[in-house]
Amino acid sequence: MNVREPVSERTAQLLGISGLITFVVLWCVLSYGNLVPTIILPSPTEVLKAFPVLHFEEALVRSAWGSFRRVSLGFGLAALVSIPLGIVMGTFPAIKHFFNPLLDPLRFLPISALVPLFIVWFGIDELQKIVFLFVGIFVYMLPLVVEAVHNVEEVYLQTATTLGASRGQIIRHVLIPGSLPAIGEALRVMNGIGWTYVIMAEVINARYGLGYLITTAGKRSHVDQIFALVLVILFIGVVTDWFIRFVNVKLFHWNAR
Repeated sequence: MNVREPVSERTAQLLGISGLITFVVLWCVLSYGNLVPTIILPSPTEVLKAFPVLHFEEALVRSAWGSFRRVSLGFGLAALVSIPLGIVMGTFPAIKHFFNPLLDPLRFLPISALVPLFIVWFGIDELQKIVFLFVGIFVYMLPLVVEAVHNVEEVYLQTATTLGASRGQIIRHVLIPGSLPAIGEALRVMNGIGWTYVIMAEVINARYGLGYLITTAGKRSHVDQIFALVLVILFIGVVTDWFIRFVNVKLFHWNAR
């Protein structure tokens, strides 16, 4: 293999399948061979048996829907705020520099450190969880939107200016369309961020949710259930990621590379 040597699509698929099979085989060898204690690494069979227990005794479907709803609300609110604000900040550097001292430091703040403050401000019910997810996604989405607008090639702006386009026309017909593909990709990445935060969001006073079930299973030392719930989160995350990728391809097929 050479540095950055491209591979065909078929080869890439085969490599991906091979990697997945290798992982499953290694898991089976370590668990069925008793090389790792069950309390640390349950076997695939034990994990599969945990799904009916979670479904019938712990309302798995209801919890999965609850987590999906919370992530979707937090994600949607973050997109509604960060996309318009990011476009404005990317278009007008003066506005960007005005907000930078307020927003830039938030990227280095562990969002979990804000949980006690959110509890004081928003209580311990649904609002607190959604706000937590909103903030966790927003602080990372906004810089990506700003960068997407900033990375629109200067030649397009110069061409529009030469043709007599006004400031509003440049924004509507050059900057926004030119940045939308990168913004769509940013939304796909931020969807993953939302699912990484949902566990922390559901630790406080949750009566259902995948994070709540994982916390409960951990307290009971049901490692097989933890593995099963992690697989559920991965499945939902992959499906939603595929959906956003599909929408991006359909909307921005002209930008396919």
